[in-house]
This record gives sequence, structure tokens and C-alpha cells, in this order.
Amino acid sequence: MGLTDGLTFYFFTFAAIGLTLFATIYWKKIYRKSALNFIVRLFIIVLCQALALVSVGLQINRSNGFFESWTDLFGGSSNYSQTAVQADSISFLTKQDLTKAESLSNKSKLVRDVITGKNSQVSNIVYIDLPSTAVKKIENNVALDSHRFRVIEFLTGFPSEPIMWVKVLKIDRQLALYNKSHIGHEIIGVFPQVNIAGNYDLECMNLPSPQPAAETWLSTDMHSYLGSRLGLRDSKWGIMGVSTGGWCAAMLSIRHPDLYSAAVSIAGYYRPALPRKDPVALQLAMDKKYDLTSAELLLTEKQHLYITASLGDKYSIRETRKFLAKQHPNLAITYKELPSGGHNSRVWVPLIPNALDWLQRNIAV
Repeated sequence: MGLTDGLTFYFFTFAAIGLTLFATIYWKKIYRKSALNFIVRLFIIVLCQALALVSVGLQINRSNGFFESWTDLFGGSSNYSQTAVQADSISFLTKQDLTKAESLSNKSKLVRDVITGKNSQVSNIVYIDLPSTAVKKIENNVALDSHRFRVIEFLTGFPSEPIMWVKVLKIDRQLALYNKSHIGHEIIGVFPQVNIAGNYDLECMNLPSPQPAAETWLSTDMHSYLGSRLGLRDSKWGIMGVSTGGWCAAMLSIRHPDLYSAAVSIAGYYRPALPRKDPVALQLAMDKKYDLTSAELLLTEKQHLYITASLGDKYSIRETRKFLAKQHPNLAITYKELPSGGHNSRVWVPLIPNALDWLQRNIAV
């Protein structure tokens, strides 16, 4: 039974209810005056509570998309190297490939690939949300025009899985509605795995070896992959992230202006936030390497950045205000502050339509 399967959730839920009813109905019958009986009854009580907690945890995970499998949950990293295809040599998407893709809103398609990044050599999953107009062109063997289709890369927080954008944030519906009313400027969504090191948060950075090169995987490797898969080369993308993904989106766009022309940070922050257990020397080194102020000074053109933060999201609002208080000569910042709301998907979902519209208007073509 998979971690996110409905069967798994119902199994633990019914087990919790069943054992609780059993203990309630038969408590007097199983009662005996002995140490062993006391231990058995205590075990039953603890097991009832444990099953209930597991059921709640499973539902929270299903609702928020934190972990995709039991391996992810217990800190392992799935080994995709045996089935991955080199990103720069993957075949062009065909009509036959689309028959295997998942159908989404308004006849769009969700393509799932397992690739090895050209430069990072990271092997992991990436999804593409293709609008119906792009699907028709591929089915008719017509090349996609990079001047028509805008590409947006979507990044999750930590822990989370890329499919969270579909299952939790309902991005396929948002993209379908947007694309339906913006014929000629449709958006193609790219959803790479951000958490490529098991339960270790890389903060989308290239940490010293042996950690995988997350920044390279998410930036140059994704562009190489999409160039081979869809034929969309030499075009700048938009990029959007939530939570940790907000930091990643801002950082990647500022450090890679040749790849991205606009970024959206929803409930993000603007400096590395490595685990406190990491060596101080490593944290200081990454703070220096990924200082956005220094990176901004290297920009030769204005980079567009859309930031949202909520007063109820204490960490994000504090870090956002610190970032906005600095001088930003090379950033064109649009800021939206919410009067209430915490750090959760219910706050983020209503922000996405305006963010998509802003990104589409600021992506260089």
C-alpha cells in the first residue's frame, strides 16, 4: 500500500476505529488483576492512539503533498538512475508519448519523465503540464513556437513533491483557465523534483560534494531537458515557488538572468536557511555564495520579481520586510501583502491567478 493511496488511509482509519470500539465494548471482559494484563491493556490504549495519529498524519500528507512514498517519509532517496534518460538526449515528445500521459483540466496533459541532468548528473522526476493547444500541435507533428508558448517552472517547498502543485494547489485548473482565455500566449508548466537529497534540505543550492547539485539541476538542466523534449530552446522562462520554493525562485532568477526573466515568490524568504545542525562554516559559506544583494549587483538589466507575504506568516513576513528594506537598483519588485493567513495552501491558491498573469506579461520572448 502506497503512502498516498486511499486504501492506506482507510486501512489505518478503520483499524483505529475498530480497535477503539473493541476496547470500549470488551474492556471489562479483558480486565484481569495481573501485571501482564495491565501491560496488554496499556498496549491497546497506546495502539489506538497511534493508529489515530497515523490516520491523521496520512490525511495531512495527502492534503499537502509533503511525501510521495514511504521511502521519502523515512528519509530515503529514491534511486532513479537505473531508469533515467539523459536530459539532453531524450527524444522529442510524440503522439504516442501523450497517450501515456495523465489527462488534466481542459484536455491538457501531464507528462512524467525520469531524467538525468546533463550538468548535475542528478537523476529524478520532472513533470510537464501541456495546454490543449500544444497537445494538438504535437499530435499533428507541428513544432512548438517559443514565441507563442511561455514556460513557467514551478518549485515546491520542503518537504514536498512536485505533484503537490496539481493535487494540492490545483495548478492544472489555474493553467487551463488561463490558457483558455489567452490563446496565443499559453503557458507550459514544468515541475521538477526540488527535494533530491532525501530528507536533507539543499535549499536549491549547489552544496559541496557529495551533495547533489540542486541549483544546476533546477536551472540549466531543466532548460536543456525542455529543449530536447519540446524543442523550446534559447527562451527565457518565468519561475514560481511557494515557501522554500519562493526562495529558490527568487535566487535562481537573480543568479541566472540568462535563463529567467521574471520570478514569483509566494510566502518565501531571501537568504539560505540550511538546517541548524549543519556545520557553521558551511552555513556561512553558503550565506556568502548565495547572497542576493551581491548577485543583484551583477545584473546588467532589470530583473522582475513578484513577492507575496502574509502578516500571519511570521517567518516569511519578517524575512520579506528585511529584503524589501534593502536597496534594489537592479530589481523591479512588485509586492503584495496579505492582512491575514498563515503558511499553508489555502492562503496560496487564491494568489496564483494574478501571479500567472503577472509572470506571462513579464516573461521575455
